[in-house]
Amino acid sequence: MKIVEIKKDKKHTVKVRFTDGKYFNFDQDYWNSLCLHEEDELDEANLKFHLNESDYIRAKSRGMWFLDRADYSEKTLYEKIVAGGISNTAAARAVARIKELGLIDDKKLASRLAEQMSEANISKREAYAKLYQKGIPTDIIKFVLEETEFDEVSQVEAVIQKKYRTKMSDRNSIQKVYAALIRKGFSYSAVRGAIKKYTQEIELCEEY
Repeated sequence: MKIVEIKKDKKHTVKVRFTDGKYFNFDQDYWNSLCLHEEDELDEANLKFHLNESDYIRAKSRGMWFLDRADYSEKTLYEKIVAGGISNTAAARAVARIKELGLIDDKKLASRLAEQMSEANISKREAYAKLYQKGIPTDIIKFVLEETEFDEVSQVEAVIQKKYRTKMSDRNSIQKVYAALIRKGFSYSAVRGAIKKYTQEIELCEEY
C-alpha cells in the first residue's frame, strides 16, 4: 500500500493515510525512525509489524507517565494503559517490560500500603478490601497482611479516642459507635473490649 498523507497530531502521534483510505496512528518518534515519506509503500506484513511496535512504545510511554504521578499495581496500570486506546497486547507487553525494569512490584506496593494502613488504624479486613481495589492479587494480599502487624485492640482504642470519645454519652450513642466500628472491619471482640474499657474509664472519671 502506498502512503498518501502523513499528518502530525497534537498527542505526539502521526496519522498516516494509505491509498485504500485507511488511517493509522503511529508514535511520532517511532514513525520518524522509519524514515518513510508520502509515496513510499508498505506491505501488510510490515505495516502490521510497525503498528505493533508503535503501540508498544506508546503503551510503555503511557505507563511511565502514570507511574511518574502515582503508584499502581500491575493490573491497574494495565487497565489505565488500555483505557487510552492502546491494544491489550501492547499494554501487556509494556507492563511486563516495566516490571522487568523493577519499576512496579505488587508485593512491595502492598507491603508499603499495608504498613501505612496499619499505622492509620485501618482494620486488617478493610485493608484487604483496599488492596484488592488497587488490583493487588489475593495471594499477595493474604501474604502481606500476615506479615504486617495489626494490633486491633490498640487500633480500636485509637479510633475511639480520635473520633468517637465525645459521642458515647449514653447507651444509644454507644451502640451507634459499636456499629460504626464493626463496619470498619474490626472484630466484635476487639470492639466490645475497647468500648467496655473506655466506658469504664469514663465512669471512673465521673466518680472523681
